[in-house]
Amino acid sequence: MARLPRPKVLLIAGIAVAVVGAGLAAAVAGGLLLHDTSRPASVTAALRLFRQEDPKPAPDEGVYVYDTTGGESLDVLNGATHRYPATTTITVRRVGCGTQLRWQALAERSTTWVLCRSGNSFVERSADEVHDFFGKVDRTSYRCTAGARGAFTCVSQHGREHGVAVTAGRETIAVGDARVSAVHIRTTARISGGDHGTETVDWWLSPGRAAPIRVTMSSRTSRKEPIIGAAHYRERAELRLASLVPLT
Repeated sequence: MARLPRPKVLLIAGIAVAVVGAGLAAAVAGGLLLHDTSRPASVTAALRLFRQEDPKPAPDEGVYVYDTTGGESLDVLNGATHRYPATTTITVRRVGCGTQLRWQALAERSTTWVLCRSGNSFVERSADEVHDFFGKVDRTSYRCTAGARGAFTCVSQHGREHGVAVTAGRETIAVGDARVSAVHIRTTARISGGDHGTETVDWWLSPGRAAPIRVTMSSRTSRKEPIIGAAHYRERAELRLASLVPLT
């Protein structure tokens, strides 16, 4: 009896998949190899977690609701795209130097930022990213240090960001029936190392308020994977605060 060839092991973002010889293309084309799903994150779940972790919140802490557009995509295998729901949340907690913001778009997609006040601007101390494609969770944790004139460097287990934060001006933004004065700050960064690409985040922050009034995000990054080569990740999203009053 002829011996079957040994399966090839394909690593995709940490996912191990056994494929016999030329069966890979057919399996991918037929959708038999890996399946990708995404679940919208609920406001109820965010509020439940906040109440468990912070039973005695400060007046401006809580779960803020945002009108949201955008999504993310990954181009490996037959590709996957996650559209973000029309409503997402940012959970706000005060920390020693400023504010912790946890944005939950999908059950499988979140970012937690720690922003520290620095005069009329802010310094990003950390950012923890969670993504889930094809059932595999990928976590990237950045730790940041500030330099002169708005420059910053963030280091993660996958690479390094070099960027700058600049004040783009002051704007008045409608939030429900209110009009809020906000400072527009733009951060742009170039990522190098294991990951490489670019990222831009625009923040509209109101002095004295913990929650951002508006946030837009745009990123284009790539990571080399064994056998398949570069995996390209794209994200674009816009968040607009729906109410100045948090859920607690």
